[in-house]
Amino acid sequence: MNLKSIIVIAFIISAVLLAGRVSPAMNFEQYREGKYIHVDNIVMEFSGANATVDVEYHLSPLANAYIFLFGSKHLEPKIKEIFLKFPEVKIREIGLESATLQLTNISWKYGNDYMHNSTKLGLQPDILTVVFPYNQGTRKLQNPDSTLSVFYPDHPENQKNTTKKSNR
Repeated sequence: MNLKSIIVIAFIISAVLLAGRVSPAMNFEQYREGKYIHVDNIVMEFSGANATVDVEYHLSPLANAYIFLFGSKHLEPKIKEIFLKFPEVKIREIGLESATLQLTNISWKYGNDYMHNSTKLGLQPDILTVVFPYNQGTRKLQNPDSTLSVFYPDHPENQKNTTKKSNR
């Protein structure tokens, strides 16, 4: 890499950092303790023993500059950290502000229903939305540290949904 490229990269990083410090709308408290990502919203949509998850987040100004320069592939470990306690996590799509994941084998068959036990999250989102299959509705939680314990049907004709909030 030549000197001119290094100077340009250093200038871009400095400009992003300065813009982040000058911006009055930025709340730096949410990035304390070395955290460079803040999880705004998680939407979990159950289907059989699996779930599709959409995660919306925002990054600190320094992390934004890093991801802009080197790509969102470097976010994968931090996104997977949110679901550290889940058996299988596959990232389908990842970007600067959102990611889509597939959680496999997070529920098990219980008669004509599936059961998902409450599972601790690695990072606490502002909002967790659970979407039940077969148009049975949604449930929103603010600032949860774990998912809900839920029953949901394996077929549309078995529509008796029971949820309970975890006390963990």
